[in-house]
Amino acid sequence: MTRLAALDLRRGRYVAHSSSLTGDGMWIANGAFVLLDEPADDRELGAAVSRMLDASRTGVPTPDLRGGPSAFAPVLDALGLRTYATYAKGTRHVGVERDADVVLVSPTRNGGAREGFVGLTEHAVRLTAPGDGELGEALRAALDRSS
Repeated sequence: MTRLAALDLRRGRYVAHSSSLTGDGMWIANGAFVLLDEPADDRELGAAVSRMLDASRTGVPTPDLRGGPSAFAPVLDALGLRTYATYAKGTRHVGVERDADVVLVSPTRNGGAREGFVGLTEHAVRLTAPGDGELGEALRAALDRSS
């Protein structure tokens, strides 16, 4: 089963968050997240993202995206922000995917409100059964490559 999470760096705070796959095949934020202030060591970052990967599920109901709050609303509320566009401005984002014991860590380019976070797949790193420290080191390197 594929599991999806991310690590963002926004204004001196790390935001690890989890996504789940709906029955309709759409990945959505599932409300699980962890906030860490800088500086956080590699083990802390790796452990936070591992917990978010563990929180990822498949077959969740598809939300009504027109009528209710954003699936990312818990993160925005915790940071005191009103919109995802405000959150994304100046944020560096790393996508993380786990399938069995293989973890793919992918830096991104911030394309703003129009493009969103664009994967830099040529810089993705593949890890096999990483410990928290190894995962955290890969996350930090990917954040450094993200813009």
